[in-house]
Formats: sequence, structure tokens, C-alpha cells
Amino acid sequence: MRKELLLVFLLGNCMLWAQSPGGVSSNLQIWVKADAGTATTTDNTQVSIWENQKTGGVNGIANQGIPGYYADPGVEAIPVYRSATSIPSFNFNPAIEVVSTNGYRSGYKFPSGFPDDITKSLTSYTHLTRTASATYRTVFVMNGTTRSSNPTDIAGVWQSPFFGTRTNRPEFYNEKESGDVFFGTNAINTIETNVPSIQSYYNDIVGEDVKYFFDNNGLAYGGPSNDVSSIYNYPGLVLLMDNDGGSGSSSLAGDRIGEFILYSETQTPIERQRVNSYLGIKYGITLEQPLNYLNSDQAVTWDSSLNAAFNNNIFGIARDDMSVLNQKVSNSINEDNNSMLIAATTNDFIVPNADVSRTPFSKDNTFLVMGDNNIQDLPLVNFGTTSGKIIQRSWLAQKMNDQDPTWLQADLSRYTDILPTDKIFMLVADDAGFTQNVKLIPATGFVNGKAVFNYLFPTNQYFTFGTNLQTYCTKEPAAGTPDSMTKFGITGQTGMQANWPGIIPNGFIALESRNKGLVITRTTAASIAIPVEGMLIFDTADSCFKLYNGTSWNCIVRSCNE
Repeated sequence: MRKELLLVFLLGNCMLWAQSPGGVSSNLQIWVKADAGTATTTDNTQVSIWENQKTGGVNGIANQGIPGYYADPGVEAIPVYRSATSIPSFNFNPAIEVVSTNGYRSGYKFPSGFPDDITKSLTSYTHLTRTASATYRTVFVMNGTTRSSNPTDIAGVWQSPFFGTRTNRPEFYNEKESGDVFFGTNAINTIETNVPSIQSYYNDIVGEDVKYFFDNNGLAYGGPSNDVSSIYNYPGLVLLMDNDGGSGSSSLAGDRIGEFILYSETQTPIERQRVNSYLGIKYGITLEQPLNYLNSDQAVTWDSSLNAAFNNNIFGIARDDMSVLNQKVSNSINEDNNSMLIAATTNDFIVPNADVSRTPFSKDNTFLVMGDNNIQDLPLVNFGTTSGKIIQRSWLAQKMNDQDPTWLQADLSRYTDILPTDKIFMLVADDAGFTQNVKLIPATGFVNGKAVFNYLFPTNQYFTFGTNLQTYCTKEPAAGTPDSMTKFGITGQTGMQANWPGIIPNGFIALESRNKGLVITRTTAASIAIPVEGMLIFDTADSCFKLYNGTSWNCIVRSCNE
């Protein structure tokens, strides 16, 4: 009896802790991603079977449609694997490219038996990028079978982010019952670009009334779709396909999918936040702000309330075993914002994330996430000494768990005031104004405008980059035997050590007091008619100690004592 109970307990825990996107495993049906289950890593190679990463889930079969527009278009239209180096907007990760040749044709069929007449709830995520078309095209999800009055049609629902003549609005369509319904009037600003986004559809069921919602990168667009109310779903299959606007169209450049996830439930807002966070970190996508990023344990990995000015161009490197997330190199894919920073676990900013040369974080649930202030002005601003200057763009780094030192590459080539011969530093501080606990990290290399740094970030630090910043240093003290002793001393103390000040080496005069200080002459440099080289004053006009170097008076600043 005890053995049976223990077995049930262990099985229950295995189900509860199954690896899944964002650690959300409940009712996961389909999880396909281009960096696993494709049987190839060769660019432009066909992928006939896309393996489901959900244990026991059905695989995607290329182009196995049903009669009508959804018939198999032939072997030449099978989707292909695109390597990470050929599609940089996927954040060092690969994608599946879906090519349409004749209408609603190319894609994958998942004969899942879901959704059905009993389980009406669903939540789907598609990470994809689209190419422009004169009409409209998209990658979309279709749920249903041929249960329709017309045997050549698919009955059921399909959700589609249209663009072109569809004015960049997401659409819901129930072919059997209602037809087209748009989610409000908001256009998706990433449509018709090569910048991928995370598109999510989900429904909410109240009684027998079903309302459908659409999110793009965590932002709700319109909705719910009030004109569509259905109590029906149709069992049998899910189609992940490409749509070029109808049958008879000529071949168009393919849309690309990094990942597709489908649940047979309406997820809670926190569950959607966890899945979106997983996709956002993996693919370098900034979720709609303000919104915290969460790990598989629901802990915050990016706190959007820490400093709202830095909730821009968010990206990071991370290891989260429950999500099978192991992002070892990353940048923000927001090309319109001139993203210029790459973070990596090794000193390599070119090879794909999955390359064997890349080293993962040593600990699970390790995150280093960064966002910037999005200031793109190019003039440099002064910092520290008169020759030191920094760029106006700066970053906030937030971390979870102790990670190894991180490699950064900053592309400073846009800043024409920075010369190839300049000495480049990363400026790190505890505050956005760079006044507290300031550190200067010298670049390990600076070639073709790209500076490389290696640094172990503490928790919550700001950083930026600059040129010719003054480093603080001291010279080693003189070694050897003193050649003289101090002969003169002034003190307000009693009971001095024997032979004082003669026990102090290499001095001319010694001053000591327990509660008094030395007051340097207080005046202004302008008041001294004939200064002498080496003269020292406290300038009351500029509130600093000044030294006359034989030519000019200068405030004494922290610097190397050369």
C-alpha cells in the first residue's frame, strides 16, 4: 500500500513539474520550436516532421492538409529550417520558414483531437515574423475539421494578424458561424517589418458565451471580439499555416516561425505573463511596458517599477531549466531603436546560441536582464575631467542568482566623436546619474567601433560607455631603508611617543592633533599678484584646493599621482 501511494505521489510531481514554456505545463498540447525537433540544423533544408516537445504530444506533419484549398501542395513547398546566422532578427536562434505557393497551402497539421466539443478553452502563442504583401498574408492557427455544410471548407475558428489591405489589424474568424471579426481599430506596429513579435490568442468562457482576445507582445489589441459568440469547437486538428491571400497566388517569400505553443485552457494573466516572459527573453523581444518579466518559479527577473525610464529594448541572457531556456547570447531585436549592445557568456558575438562553443550559466534560474533609457542623441557629454566624455544612452542591469562574468560588445560606431585611438571605458554606478559607487571598466578590445568588456555585474547597476575617462590610481610606495628622519614637529598632544618626530621617516615637518585640522590659506587665485610654482591655497570662489603649476592655477582633482 505504501509503495502504491509513493508511486502516485511521484507521478503527480512529474506531471506538475514537467518542462514547459515559462514552467506552465497544465493542459499544454503543442510546443514546437525551431531549435529542437527539426531533424536538421542545415540552412534551407526541408523539415517534414516538426516534433512536439510536449511529452506524448502529436508531431506536426508538413503540408498534410484536407480537400480544397488546404490540400497538400507538394514536396517543393515543405517548410524549411533557417539557421540563426541567416536570420539575425531571431536573437541568435533559428526559425522555420513557411512558403506559400498556391493559396492557403504550406504549413503543418497536428492531428491532436483538440479542441473538442467539451474542452472549449484555448490559449495559443506564435513567435513569428512576416514579410510584406500587396494583399495580406500571415501565419495563423486553425482549429477544426471538415464538419461543415461544404466538404471542401474547414469549419471552426482561425485567428490571424492581417496586414496590407487589412490595415494591420488582428482578426478572428469563425467560418461556420460568424465570419470576420476584427479586434478593435489598433494597428500592430511590427507588421510589414522583419522584426518578430509574440502573438497570443485566448478565449474567456462565461456560461456558454465565448469571447476571444488577442495580444501582441503582451499588449491587448481591442477585444474581446464581441461579434463572435460560439459554443462550438470542432475536434480533430490544428493547422499552423501560411496564407498569401487566396488560391492561385504565385509563390511569395516565406514567413518565419521561431516557436508555436498551444494550451487547451484559458490561462490566467500570471500564466500568460510567464509564457510571454520566456519568449521575450529567448527572442530579445520587449514586452509591452510596464510589465515584469517572470521566471518559471514566478519570481521577477525584470522589475519594471525599479526605474520606468529604462523599460526600453529589454533583453537578457538566462538559464531556466524548467522552461528549457538556455540563452547564452542575446541582444534587443528592436532595430528601429538602433540597438547596439550584445551580452554573452563567452567572448563571441557571432556564432548561434546553440553553438557548442558557448558556455551556459553554471546555476539554474540565473538571469541577467538589461533595459536602456532609449536616448539616441549622438553628441557626447562631459564626465569627470575635461577630456572625459560619455554617450547619453545608458542601461540598467538586473540580475537573479550569481552569474559568471559577462561579456559585452558595444557598437559605438555611430558616435563619430569617438576616435579609433581613444581609450574606451564602461562606466558603472549604483545610480542613473553615475555619482554613487562609480567604477571604470576598461575595454579589452576596440576594433571597428566595437568595444568589448568583461564584467561581473552586482544586482541592479547602471552602466554606459565613454572615452578618455580618468582612471584613479596610486603608485606603489617607495621601498628600502629611509635616508633621513623628520626633524621638526608641531603637536597639541601630550605624552608623545619617545623621540617624536624623529621616528617618522623621510619627512620635513610633522603635524599631529586629536581634534584639530590644518587650515590652508583661504583666498582666491585672483587675489595673489605674484604666484610661485608649487603654491597651494583653498580658493573660496571655486571651493577647491588649488595648486599653481608655474603657469596657471588648477583645482586639485582625484587623478593618478604621476
